[in-house]
Amino acid sequence: MANTQYNVAQLFQVAFGLNSPVFITEPILKNTPANISFKGVEMLPDYYEPEAKSWMGTPIIFPSSFNGRSYKRYDTTGRIEYVAMDDMFFPPATMFSFRRSKNITRTTLLGNEGTIKEIYGFDDWVIDVRGLCLDEPNRSAHEQLEALLRWEEIADAIDISGQLFEQRKISRVAIADWADNVQQGSPGVISFQCQLFSDNDIILEL
Repeated sequence: MANTQYNVAQLFQVAFGLNSPVFITEPILKNTPANISFKGVEMLPDYYEPEAKSWMGTPIIFPSSFNGRSYKRYDTTGRIEYVAMDDMFFPPATMFSFRRSKNITRTTLLGNEGTIKEIYGFDDWVIDVRGLCLDEPNRSAHEQLEALLRWEEIADAIDISGQLFEQRKISRVAIADWADNVQQGSPGVISFQCQLFSDNDIILEL
């Protein structure tokens, strides 16, 4: 395979218009260049220790994955069928953005400043996902996209794992919107984006 190198920050700029601070600090070379000093460079704390590495040896700080099991899906006739899915990690060049609203009712007070806030509950977490499928030695960008599209067909809540989701107590999500695009002149680079909604069991007490 050719010695492929990706400028991930530039690819995110082209695909999504994001000036993402994603850098590969050292080109993928067999020999370390001479006359390079790392004096004064501080190590990140242990809690930033990468949980996984890409095939290029670069760290993946917050990897996330869909967890495999039997899920519901519509067949060609529109009926529900069950399909067995395997675990799938998101491509290494994937960014997650989280937001959530509170259901708040505000009541204005006459002759006073401010309002009374009544919090009735929390809305779903909304997760914006933006990523790049890049050719790798053992799988192409199109193979990665096919795996993602199989999950997009699921008509069910999907189990998800990853530190970013565990911090927010999100264990299941539903895929709401999906879009993908092959970069012009770059058949080995496919951008994708989707929106996820958190899904929780709701217990009603009578």
